Amino acid sequence: MKKITFLAFIAITAMFSNQEVLAQVSNGNDSGTGSLRQEIMDAQPGDVITFGLLVGTIDLDSEITIDKTLTINGGTLINVEIDADNTGRIFNVTAGTVDINNIDFVNGEEMDGGAIYVSGATTTLTLDDCNFTDNQANGTSGSGGAIFLDAGATLTVNDSDFTDNIANRAGGAIEDNSGAGLNLTLNNVTFNGNNAGVVPNATAAPGNGGALHVTGAGDVNITDGSVNNNIAAREGGGLWNGSGTMTIDGVTIDGNTASGNNSDHGGGGIYNLSGTLTILNNTVISNNVADGTSGSGGGILNDNDDNGNGGNISILNSEISDNIANRAGGGIEDNSGSGLIELDNVTLNGNNAGVGPDATAAPGNGGGLHVSGSGSIDIVGGTVNNNMAASEGGGLWNGSGMMSVDGVTIDGNTASGNDSDHGGGGIYNLSGTLTITNNTMITNNVANGISGSGGGILNDAGAMVSITNSEISDNVANRAGGGIEDNSGTGVGVSLTNVTLDGNNAGVAPGAVENPGSGGAIHVSGAGDVNIDGGTITNNMAAFQGGGLWNGTGTMNLDGVIVDANTAEGDAATTGGGGVYNQGGIVNIMDDSEITNNSATGTSGSGGGVLSLAGTIIIDESILDSNSANRAGGAIEVIDGTVIITDSELTNNDVNGLAGTANPGNGGAVHISAATQFSIDMSLVSGNSAANEGGGLWNQVGATMNISRTTIDDNLSDGDGGGIYNNGGITNIETSTISNNSATNGVGGGLSNDMGTANIMTSTFASNSASADGGGISNNDVMSINASTIAFNTATNTGGGISALTAVDIKNTIVSDNTSVMGNDVTGTFTSQDYNLIGNDDESTFVDQANDLIDVSPMLSTLQDNGGETMTIALMSGSPAVDAGDSTDMFNDQRNYVIDGTRDIGAFEFGGVLTVDETRQIDISSIYPNPSQGNVNIEIDPSITNHIQVNVYNISGRLVYQNTITAGASQLDLSAMSSGVYLLKVSTSSQSKTHKLVIR
Repeated sequence: MKKITFLAFIAITAMFSNQEVLAQVSNGNDSGTGSLRQEIMDAQPGDVITFGLLVGTIDLDSEITIDKTLTINGGTLINVEIDADNTGRIFNVTAGTVDINNIDFVNGEEMDGGAIYVSGATTTLTLDDCNFTDNQANGTSGSGGAIFLDAGATLTVNDSDFTDNIANRAGGAIEDNSGAGLNLTLNNVTFNGNNAGVVPNATAAPGNGGALHVTGAGDVNITDGSVNNNIAAREGGGLWNGSGTMTIDGVTIDGNTASGNNSDHGGGGIYNLSGTLTILNNTVISNNVADGTSGSGGGILNDNDDNGNGGNISILNSEISDNIANRAGGGIEDNSGSGLIELDNVTLNGNNAGVGPDATAAPGNGGGLHVSGSGSIDIVGGTVNNNMAASEGGGLWNGSGMMSVDGVTIDGNTASGNDSDHGGGGIYNLSGTLTITNNTMITNNVANGISGSGGGILNDAGAMVSITNSEISDNVANRAGGGIEDNSGTGVGVSLTNVTLDGNNAGVAPGAVENPGSGGAIHVSGAGDVNIDGGTITNNMAAFQGGGLWNGTGTMNLDGVIVDANTAEGDAATTGGGGVYNQGGIVNIMDDSEITNNSATGTSGSGGGVLSLAGTIIIDESILDSNSANRAGGAIEVIDGTVIITDSELTNNDVNGLAGTANPGNGGAVHISAATQFSIDMSLVSGNSAANEGGGLWNQVGATMNISRTTIDDNLSDGDGGGIYNNGGITNIETSTISNNSATNGVGGGLSNDMGTANIMTSTFASNSASADGGGISNNDVMSINASTIAFNTATNTGGGISALTAVDIKNTIVSDNTSVMGNDVTGTFTSQDYNLIGNDDESTFVDQANDLIDVSPMLSTLQDNGGETMTIALMSGSPAVDAGDSTDMFNDQRNYVIDGTRDIGAFEFGGVLTVDETRQIDISSIYPNPSQGNVNIEIDPSITNHIQVNVYNISGRLVYQNTITAGASQLDLSAMSSGVYLLKVSTSSQSKTHKLVIR
């Protein structure tokens, strides 16, 4: 019987030993029976401790050690408060799995971990619905004002609050020193008003992580909750991450402050030393401040450790707004060096770097984001709006690394630096590589400093920008580059592909202050090169020069670009360039580019389409239409330099009041000065208008103008030279047609040569008119004419065909069927070199030679397409001009038709008309590969039977290669040529085709 009773007792004891034992705290004493301390001491591992209904506050005189698995449940309706009365720590958890629920921890104070210290490799502490208030880590280097998590231990906190806790060194609320691995998890936790090292309540030592500080490689997950109004003396006003991974999911981080004075101090919201920071799911980082003298990263500071290991940040679907820093990175500062920051659909708005009164400029760069050094940045989607910087990069500031911007809206940002290399309202790129793609919108940004540059983007020394399929619109700068300022120096600094630059402003009031205001869309300071492929440059404006584009001394390539409706407002004769201004570099306009509707509206504004002060302008297969200027050059004004125009159209340009008031209005299409070398080939100059001289073209003393295979038609001047005015320069006209031009109140309907030299060869002057003398041509200096036809011209006064105040040297030329009051065909002085046909010498002014034909009808047809590049007037069958020219002159006729036997008089050789279709076959040509390493394949339609000439020109217009090939496939060895952009021209006797060729 005794044995059975003993066995039953053992069984019952074993059963209860496997169940939780409920222990209840019955009083609020520090120690003794019923106290919390005693219940913990007496508890067995796994016990649950609760509190009596009348126990509201526990007053402690010293810490309680927990060294076993235990659950402590506080009040169910109102938390139980444990008040250490600043006499010591509350709990020292050294072992076991401990769960604490519904407890308030108040006034704990110790060297580290003012309320709780957690240690031990297997120790796990879980806190639910707990509050930590006014706890302090008071050691000289005290950390973890509320909780210190030591090596190997694990802490999980749910639905709890940390308020007004203090530490001197780090972690105003929590210090995590647990080491590698995920040892800290925070779910729906509120951190508010905690302090790391900020006087007078703490002593900076140094004072990092106002709410949370993670030393070393520990990982942290923070989900939901808030981190608000915490402060740190140095770094991480809210959170401070070491070398581990911190994940922040759906958290509000607002109103935190970090006050470190050095450039790598700050991180008002978050500081990341060298770890991985992941932020996602509508996390909001707002109103945080880095207010130290050179404080950086108002929202986030991403740094690197002593070994140069940089932090990495990934932010997804979150917001960083209204943060402030004095030095750099109002929203984010990246000082990682080798690190990577990725922003995906992030709102980066309203941040401030150095702009008063809320901040102090030191200097104040990167309102939204600043990258010091070589860190890499990828931004996909999202917005960068309404940020501001006291100096550079209102939105973004890139150092020497790579920044990729993909499908981002960058709008309304401001950079206020006063120097010429300050600005970049939207983006500043110091010396790195900036890539912008996929419908990125850079709009309404401002560089508003005294000499602020780059309203949208400022690309500084040594930097590179590549922009594809994006828009840069309505940006403003005071000095230069309303859209983009390129200060990168020698080499390709800016490449644009299919980019829209619209409505940008350089220096035009009221949106900007002129200083001087150049390059409405793009301004290139110095020798930087710019490549623009496709896209549009429209409605931009500049107070001084270059309403659309302003090129320095480098090379600017426009390939298939539309430059339309831009305006330059400078008043001086050397200002203007409504579409394009060239300071002294090389501008290539090619491949169906269009320069249209641009204006130079200043008092003496010049070059409605293009103004070149010096350097080289090359225009190929492009259109310049409906541009206007007040002084000179409706389409093009060249002060000095070189101009090469091929296969292009200059039409409907104006210096006759369309831009404002003509002053005086010379060169409806083109005006050149000084020692300019100008050539135009296979082109059309038509419908242009000048208030004074040169309805089409105007040439100055010292300059040379070469016109070949070009039609100059239907231009008008109110003064002299309806088609061309030569003001003392040298004008050479070859295989061209000058027709239907009018000098409504002057001389020289087709050409007025005034105190210069004009040489005319195998060309046609037809149906031009002058209200005074010289319906076709007026000469007042040196002129020679050979193998040309001058017919159907009209003068109201004298010389329907030619009026010669000084002697005209003439040979092999027809002057006939012209009309005037006196001297229908000719009047004045001529020196015949024989073989001319003068239809009507009614003034008997022409002294004929042996083979001249006087008062004879040449039997002319009308002006029409008879083959070749330009229209000509054919000889009708039976014309006395047939075979009546100089048989020793064997050069081709105007259409490039080869003379067979004795040449005819005039520009047209009878009997060998080329068909229009034959002249067009050369268009069927291709070159590949392009770009090339040096060996280039070229294919010509096999139907062409003529010899084919291949010429290659460099971008300055110099011939660097020539060869003769036949139709079909050929290979050109160009391996000796240096890398660069070239023009490859394929020509037959009747037609040519120009290709852009890139050698690498």
